[in-house]
Amino acid sequence: MRIWELSAGILLIAYVIYALSPYRNDYPWLAYLPFLCIPIVALHVQFEGPRWEMAPIYFTFVACVFQEMAAQRTMDIQTHYIVASFGLCCIGAGILLSTSFPVFQLPAPRGPYAVGTSIRHLVDRSRVELAQPDFPRELMVQIWYPADETPKGRRAAYQDRATTTFWNARFSLVRTHSVVDAAVAGANGRYPVILYVPSWNGMRTENTHLAEELASQGYVVVGIDHPYSSFSTVFPDGRVIASRLLDEEFFRTDASFDRFLKTAETEVRNRAEDARFVLSALERLDAADQTDPIAHRLDLDHVGIFGFSLGGGVAAQTCWLDRRFKACLNMDGLMAGESFKSGAIAPLFFMSEVDPSPPPYRTDISPAKRREKELYWEQFAQARELFSTFGGYWLTIDRAKHFNFSDYAFSSPLHLFSRSGSIDPERAARTIGQHTFAFFEFYLKGNPRPLADEPDSNGTDFRFERAISHVEAKP
Repeated sequence: MRIWELSAGILLIAYVIYALSPYRNDYPWLAYLPFLCIPIVALHVQFEGPRWEMAPIYFTFVACVFQEMAAQRTMDIQTHYIVASFGLCCIGAGILLSTSFPVFQLPAPRGPYAVGTSIRHLVDRSRVELAQPDFPRELMVQIWYPADETPKGRRAAYQDRATTTFWNARFSLVRTHSVVDAAVAGANGRYPVILYVPSWNGMRTENTHLAEELASQGYVVVGIDHPYSSFSTVFPDGRVIASRLLDEEFFRTDASFDRFLKTAETEVRNRAEDARFVLSALERLDAADQTDPIAHRLDLDHVGIFGFSLGGGVAAQTCWLDRRFKACLNMDGLMAGESFKSGAIAPLFFMSEVDPSPPPYRTDISPAKRREKELYWEQFAQARELFSTFGGYWLTIDRAKHFNFSDYAFSSPLHLFSRSGSIDPERAARTIGQHTFAFFEFYLKGNPRPLADEPDSNGTDFRFERAISHVEAKP
């Protein structure tokens, strides 16, 4: 809980205990505690922002104020105790909800640079929007970059409020470590560029902690929202585009499974073209725009790409299509397109949770679970084949689950709600960040430090593998 939330909760607990005490007449001044909560709740709403998880505490606060204003002595003693006990339960529920679904904090970046961020609207007039064929393809991108040591300005919100719903509004209350439109660090230096492509219906911010870590180490990271695919995309003119992706149990029937595979194939190909367009737009911006702060600061001869889940497959497909991308990181991703059979062409780093179980499977499992297991095994087996054939790197994180490769692992201290594994989220994120940095450092900056020398690479929770092939060559 945040400071004003906690303060209001403590005062209300003290008031309810006073209301339940048989000696409350000895401490009449405690009856004013609900009124003391009024400025505290006002400060909470103003500076911290309200959220639904606090609703039971808001209700108790209002009820306690009205109770004192209505001269509670007119209430019979039994009803008085029932109301006070109910208030105590509401406060407990509010504390439990606020702790289980907190306004979380992301790990602080550890590089030598501060981090700045800015948002851009890009229009690809050479392509039409598949969901709206009368309009060109539009994208929103967010850029994280090395900033001055002491940037002044407001810290960026994790998500725009317009992209959240009633149930996840707290994501717009999270403050990142990036300063909006901060000055770019250094007078004349150029920084390698890394694109980020999100998951199935994920958003550009879903790996902010890793984007900030790379930016603090001297990279420009560009996250992409894919309209009609990303959960929600907000354009500068106020339009909010919700995802149109299928929202069903993908493995439930043969028909739903086939629809999922076809949709995934289409998405991978379309988003790969988005990534290629973004890089071309950055090239034009860097060469021609004299007013943009990041113009002439991009090292576009050294470009990498990474993605999570479906975004990992998009990253590989993008590299297969476009040789401008020099390195590819696939974070527990589903692959499709030509890259599924032929590899990414560029040096490829796979990160994954524990290996899936191979067939044959038990006869008593449901058809849906069988389809799911078969897909995961097919993806894993093909990725291992690419790894052994073309070379690359592979990092397996034991006790991790799929969402440990995104910020969602930090969204709740309870693994059930964060959908993460039993491994400590910060420990997993630290190792992912170390290996990601070492990989791009080698292939985009020519730093020869081997990835296997990274801390934790062979620890009890992590298994690092390297297949010697073209990726061993110095860039």
